[in-house]
Amino acid sequence: MDDARARARDRERTHLPVRGGRGLRLHATRWALLAFVAALTCLVYPAPRVVTSPVYDVGEKAVRTVVAPIPFLVRKGEDEIAREGEARALAVRPVYRFSAAAYASALTAARDFFEAPARDGVMPQLGIVQPSTRISLADDEERYLSDPARRAGMRDAITSFLERSLTDGVADPGALRSERSDRISLLRADEERRVLRDSVLTFADFMNRAESAAPPNAGPVGERTFRRLAAAFFYPTIVPDPALTASRRERFRLGVDSVKYSVPIGERIVGAREIVSTEVRDKLLGLRDELRRRGTGGLSAVSLAGPFLYNALVLSTFWLLVMFYRRETYVRLREMGFIAGLFSVAIVLTHGIAEVFPGRPELLPVPAAVILVAMLYDGRLALAAASTLAILLGTQWELRSNDTLFFTLMGGVAAAVSVRVIRRRRRLYVTVGVLTLAYALSALAVGLSSGWTSEAMWSSALAGLVAAVGTTAVAMLMLPLAESVTRITTDLTLLELADPSRPLLRRLTLEAPGTWAHSIAMANLCEAACNAIGANGLLARVGCYYHDVGKLAAPRYFVENQTGKNPHDDLPPEESAAIIRDHVEGGLLLAEEHRLPRVVRAFIPEHHGTNEIRSFLVRARDRTPSIPVDAARFRYPGPRPRSAETAVVMLADSAEAAVRAIDHPTADTVRRAVDDVVAQRLASGQLDNAPLTLRDIDRVKEEFIRVIAGMYHERGAYPPPSGEFASVRGGAVSA
Repeated sequence: MDDARARARDRERTHLPVRGGRGLRLHATRWALLAFVAALTCLVYPAPRVVTSPVYDVGEKAVRTVVAPIPFLVRKGEDEIAREGEARALAVRPVYRFSAAAYASALTAARDFFEAPARDGVMPQLGIVQPSTRISLADDEERYLSDPARRAGMRDAITSFLERSLTDGVADPGALRSERSDRISLLRADEERRVLRDSVLTFADFMNRAESAAPPNAGPVGERTFRRLAAAFFYPTIVPDPALTASRRERFRLGVDSVKYSVPIGERIVGAREIVSTEVRDKLLGLRDELRRRGTGGLSAVSLAGPFLYNALVLSTFWLLVMFYRRETYVRLREMGFIAGLFSVAIVLTHGIAEVFPGRPELLPVPAAVILVAMLYDGRLALAAASTLAILLGTQWELRSNDTLFFTLMGGVAAAVSVRVIRRRRRLYVTVGVLTLAYALSALAVGLSSGWTSEAMWSSALAGLVAAVGTTAVAMLMLPLAESVTRITTDLTLLELADPSRPLLRRLTLEAPGTWAHSIAMANLCEAACNAIGANGLLARVGCYYHDVGKLAAPRYFVENQTGKNPHDDLPPEESAAIIRDHVEGGLLLAEEHRLPRVVRAFIPEHHGTNEIRSFLVRARDRTPSIPVDAARFRYPGPRPRSAETAVVMLADSAEAAVRAIDHPTADTVRRAVDDVVAQRLASGQLDNAPLTLRDIDRVKEEFIRVIAGMYHERGAYPPPSGEFASVRGGAVSA
């Protein structure tokens, strides 16, 4: 189990009940922080009452993906409706009618002409039939018709020809030439049919038929007379109906649909980096107009309540997670304030970056915030932070149409899972690589689903690489400040504190070498035991390095630093106990002076707990058996261990001292000594506040026995030196 998970385990097992008025104040302040972040989000990303949507010109490349957040209609403009109506009207086929009156008039005129008596042997003028077409017959034509037989034959031929030709329908050529439609609607009685314009007979077709319709044996004069009379009696029987045509065209003109496009919710109008077409621009304009139409025009308390409540509900998921499952973090206002501040900075920076680099969700700083959370706490809380920030930011009006939710979620999750244990700078390359891969896959997924070009996908992946390097660097630069604000110690800080060249440890190696050797032995023992139970082995090692720094005040009064007479032999037991006890207070002062983290300082008092300084207590009682001894003067000030790591150090300190007192330690004697020490500490209640289970304690004992047995195993006798090497050593000794 990695160190981050170990810290989470210990904190989750630590129950800090809060009740009463203090509890109400505590909850009020924590949720006030949430309200602040929600209000800041509303301020940075206001949801305008007249909501706008980006509009691009035709041919322009879209900066962001636009998806319809609501269903809406794209309506046509008045000019567009007028143009379409006119086009529809012109598409209406003109209506022509068969004129029975014209047909009857032509036949009546022909009959009247042939039935009128001749005056002075001259045929009546054709002008009486068609005043507008006054035609006189030539002399030879009049003579031809003067013959009764020829006249009767001509009458029958003309009447038959008019009946046959005009019944088929003949139109005025001028009317047909003005028509632009290639088809017309022809009404005859109650029947309407559509015919080709060119299939309708005209006057030219009528006269062509007249060429072969003259009476038999009419001769040239008779044929010419027939054609002249046919032309004179011609009436167009296919005539336009302008009123009906206009009525129909007006109906089509008014029937133009005002809706150009119907866009359902969720339709992708345009993708990022796509070229905007006329249709896309029309839809963008329609979306903007619809969003404006739905607005009420002004801001009010009611209009602001919706966005604030939305943001607060999204953030509350993270707050509830901390409140129920990370109680220790929740009760520390400093840490909750840091989380609120981190979220606030991410929100503001996201807005700024989105303004400078629109359409680049890969560059948003969510992964940097997630990396900080992962390094300060653990991956699980970092995943929750990534999800919360991605949903909060990706659903804001300004960012929701730009794949922000997807990219920030993928980047945040990648950051959370890649930052587990960072104890070496090389590990940062793994974080950068995982982030880059996550962004590249995200670009591929969005690009394939949105129709991006390969160039656009490569560009997005490259932006992801830049973001991975930048966010990791920013997170590492901000980490010391975050540790200072939260007073949380990360593994990187612990590694720095473990450096023997640090001033306090250097003093310990020079002024109290025995204590330093004891601290190193303790560190090896405790790190192995803590790793075995899933606690923070690195923290235990560093805590061991500093747990006895208070002995620097009087190193020769502690047995591991003594080379001659024990100075306690000449001191009363009360004074000796005071010197031993004071190394705890002195250690805390040195830790404060050298600004050791709180978790490291805790090892100084807690590794002794409230144990008795038993050797001097027994000596005091032996010196004055009849006078009661104040046991408080022979007891460490405490507190008792409150973490798994400090509890292990307490057990290791006592076990290592007990085994050191054994002349020839064996596996059995080591086990008995360790069992006795652990039993004594359990019986005295020293482990009551430590988050250790009985199973954990058993594992700790087994690790102690394994490591101590290896440290204090008996070595075989070495053979005496011989030969040349012996003479050299002997010479050196003699010298």
